[in-house]
Amino acid sequence: MKYKSINFITEHLHDIINTDSDTIIKQLCIDYSLNYEEVQKKYINKESINNNIKTMLDCRIRCLGIIKSGLQCARTRKHTSEFCLIHQKSLKFGKKHNVQIEPNVDSPE
Repeated sequence: MKYKSINFITEHLHDIINTDSDTIIKQLCIDYSLNYEEVQKKYINKESINNNIKTMLDCRIRCLGIIKSGLQCARTRKHTSEFCLIHQKSLKFGKKHNVQIEPNVDSPE
C-alpha cells in the first residue's frame, strides 16, 4: 500500500470486505438457488462493517496525541510508538486516556 492515511486504509479494508462478502454470497445463492438481493439485505450491513473497521483502526494505528482543537490526532502511529512523528517530539495538548487496545490475534490470551 502506497498511502498510510487512516482514510485510505479504512477504504481499502472496506473494499476488500465488500468484494469478498459479495463473492461468497453470490456463490451460496447459486449453489442453493437463493435470491441474491434478499440474502444480501438480510446478512450484510455495510454501515456496521464500516463502523467496526474505523473502531478497530482507531484503537490500533491512530496517534494518541491531542491536537489544538481538543480532538485526537488523525495521523497514524509510527513504528512501535503510540504517537505520530510530530507527537513523538511534543505532546503540547496532552495524550488521549482510557484507551483499550484489544490483544492481537496471534497472542495466547
